[in-house]
Amino acid sequence: MAVDVSQLNYVPTLAVRASEMNGLQRLPAASKDRLQPVFLLAPWPNATELMRAIDRVQNAFPDRSFFLDIDKDYQVTNVELLAQQQWLDLQDPANAYSNWVGFIDTIPNASPCLQIAGLSQAQITNQITAFQEMGRSFALRIELNRFPPNLQDAIAAINAVGSADYAIIVDAGWIVDTQPTRLRIANLITTQLNEIDAQIPFVISYTTIPKGFAEVEGVDFATFDNREFLAELIQVTNRQRIAYGDWGSTRPREKGIASRPKPRIDLAIRNGWLSARNKPEEWGFDDAAHEIMNSEQWKEVDGLGIWGEFMIRQTAINPALGINTPQKNVAARVNLHLHIQAFYNAGDIKGINLDEKWED
Repeated sequence: MAVDVSQLNYVPTLAVRASEMNGLQRLPAASKDRLQPVFLLAPWPNATELMRAIDRVQNAFPDRSFFLDIDKDYQVTNVELLAQQQWLDLQDPANAYSNWVGFIDTIPNASPCLQIAGLSQAQITNQITAFQEMGRSFALRIELNRFPPNLQDAIAAINAVGSADYAIIVDAGWIVDTQPTRLRIANLITTQLNEIDAQIPFVISYTTIPKGFAEVEGVDFATFDNREFLAELIQVTNRQRIAYGDWGSTRPREKGIASRPKPRIDLAIRNGWLSARNKPEEWGFDDAAHEIMNSEQWKEVDGLGIWGEFMIRQTAINPALGINTPQKNVAARVNLHLHIQAFYNAGDIKGINLDEKWED
């Protein structure tokens, strides 16, 4: 079972971290069916083997196919730990990343992202052939902040093989000013990626989720323009098969250890995130939840019937049973964001049959 690249709807990039996996796991089945995630592989905390991270993915997203890449923002802390050494081994370019190819072979529902760093066209061709022999679709994921110097070798290899069962994922990661990135992506598609067949789907992904909330004293709204850019890009490039991607309302891993943030509640809606926090007035999670529910934006979420909505409601009543840690806040935000973006083009999504209820 591999990702059907002809039916891409919403391709969120998700690091395998607790908050993302908890928010994803509590999505209704109907929402999960509309996702084609890219999971970024890194060791699960305190796990003895790297495969435990895959187990967590399978638990959150059972019986479904997904794209899989290596999380290159992960920081190794102890090479003596087997899971971390296994993660490093996957990045060994020997024999066209044979360790990566072998690892993918053990995960039947994973569609791999090509590992091309340091490879020639012939070596990339060998890797593609190996995945084709497994019956897998695949992706060429281009991280703009790690732009591959051998991109043309990868494109030549794909075109030489003649495969149509793949996607191009252009990922800008976390950015502040989107305009330069939008111009860069449009230029990339019309120049270096111009030789890619028009029937091949492209996925465009980035995130502008705020990195800090220290300035929020009350309620603050941050918009994102991913959807707007997608519509613009289709016109500029004349490519019709461009799918929506983002980071599921999170951002890439970062170095360093941040101090524990003050109680905050985030609300994900169609075009942004509303955050409630007030350090001077010493708001608790319940105070922030009340502010969110009294906002105009709450009307978009009120009645969706999903876990993230319930958690905010519960927090206003009794934080002990609702959101009482920063991690739970992120999980609830991810849950709402993924659900709303999965059904973005489905019209009114309140009261729809969600197939199953979430489990606490």
